[in-house]
Amino acid sequence: MNAPTVKICGVKDIETALAAARAGAGFLGFVFFRKSPRFITPEAAEELILELKQASFNEGFELPKLVGLFVDAGEKELSEVAPFLTHFQFHGHESPERCRDMGADFAVDVIKAASVTGKEDIASAEAYQDMADIILFDAKPPPGAGRPGGNGVSFDWSALAAYSGETPYLVAGGLTPDTVAAAVAAQKSPAFLGVDVSSGVESAPGKKDEALIKAFIAAAKTG
Repeated sequence: MNAPTVKICGVKDIETALAAARAGAGFLGFVFFRKSPRFITPEAAEELILELKQASFNEGFELPKLVGLFVDAGEKELSEVAPFLTHFQFHGHESPERCRDMGADFAVDVIKAASVTGKEDIASAEAYQDMADIILFDAKPPPGAGRPGGNGVSFDWSALAAYSGETPYLVAGGLTPDTVAAAVAAQKSPAFLGVDVSSGVESAPGKKDEALIKAFIAAAKTG
């Protein structure tokens, strides 16, 4: 199995983007959901990405994939950011058909988040086979949570043994530099692509920590 890729989600500033990219992150996520402490405006994200691309060219590090996170967004909102993204990540009630259509319409790949508490949630996510390019298995939000992800809660990774699909998947939910190696080791499917982290590399909600980012990526890739 190849070393897992790492997605650092909730990037809000160029310092975080550079730290993650230089450390070998495969994906960077930008949250376009206003209720999140990690929200970034389309204008700020575009400016950040332009600066990141210039640094990638100057320094020679590989540019990560650029992911926009949305919750039941409309076409206008998607169209504002599609030109500078490689992926849409959907955390709402988007149907398999909508995932397929939005990816085709905006010429991006699609990541569909699936909330997990048990094996039955794994089975229902397989409806997105061939409709999304990547499935993101994330912990189901706790009662009363105001956002669908980034809540710092985990789920039983062994439940993913029930996944029989071929669409690549990422694992998220409460991962930290101390737990990510175990999450990676628990994955036996050839469809396993990597891990996704947000709150687990923060010193406060929405404030990424460069040392934690480096430690997380190193643990994920060597664990």
